[in-house]
Formats: sequence, C-alpha cells, structure tokens
Amino acid sequence: MYSMFAKKIDLRSVSKAGRYRWLALGLFVTGCGYSFRSPVPSHLNTVYVATFDNETREFQLTQQLTEQIINEFLTESRLELVSDEDDADLVVQGAILDYEEEALSYDPGETVNPDVFTRRVVLRIDIELLDEVREQTLWQNRALTEWGEFNEDDGEDRETGIDRAIEKIAEEVLRHVAQEF
Repeated sequence: MYSMFAKKIDLRSVSKAGRYRWLALGLFVTGCGYSFRSPVPSHLNTVYVATFDNETREFQLTQQLTEQIINEFLTESRLELVSDEDDADLVVQGAILDYEEEALSYDPGETVNPDVFTRRVVLRIDIELLDEVREQTLWQNRALTEWGEFNEDDGEDRETGIDRAIEKIAEEVLRHVAQEF
C-alpha cells in the first residue's frame, strides 16, 4: 500500500547538519523524555488530597470534587497519590463555599413559571496547594469559581452541570501545580 507520507530517505545523501536534524526529530518522535502528562515541579513526587469541607446543602459535592481532583492528578500528572498527609510532598485542601443554579435561557412569554431551556451550576471553592518539601503555599484561591451548563431538552440534568463544573475545577488545580514548573 502506498502512502503519500511514507518516503524512504537515504541518510548518506543528507548533509551532516541534516542528519543531526533527523536524529533530533527521531528522538523527539520516539518520546525520549516526552510525556502528554502535565509537568509538575521535579521536587514533588507525592500528593495528598484532603476531603473537601462543604458549606453547602449539596452534600454529594464533597465526594465528587475530592474524587475528581484525585483522578486528575492520577491521570494527568506523574505524582503518586498517598493516603497520609504526612507522606505527601504536595497537599491539596479546601472547602466548597457555594452552590448556585441559574437559568440561562427560558421562554419569556411565561411570566409565572417560565420554561427554562438551559441552566448553569456555579460552584465556588476555597482551595490551597501546599508544597510540603519547600514549606510554602504553592497556590491559593479563596474564591475559585467555575460553572457547568446543562440543557434539559437534550436529556441533561443538574448532575451534568455539576460534573462539568467540578471537572473545570480539577483541571484548574492541576494547571496551577504545573504552572510552577
């Protein structure tokens, strides 16, 4: 089978500088030291994610947020999860401060009970990332706010909105660890 991308290259006919370029490209492509995971500071090897405090009436948020942040670190970083805070190089801790549900689009013709088409879940948390190796706060945000939309006409429910908001929070947390790299 012929592919327009497959082309045999005779390295004897390529200049010395060209060979080095091919070698560099080959090392890059084969993944020599390259990873799709988020880079984290080299002095951090372990992470502990404390169960988030919850100041809302949405009690399930505690477990959902804690598990999503753990999952983000396990799948998108090289850090190893530890079950004891004393064994961690990085500690993630915080509290869920607020949960709101807002109507984004609705039928304005209905004044008493309008039909709502799209809603948004808004979560606000207080979060802190502690670098236990260097004994400093890596990042802190007392009012990190993220949202997730859902459309009931598309078969989505508020859990979809919650999942989307929590996923954004987890990504933001890991981004701030990687940003320090």
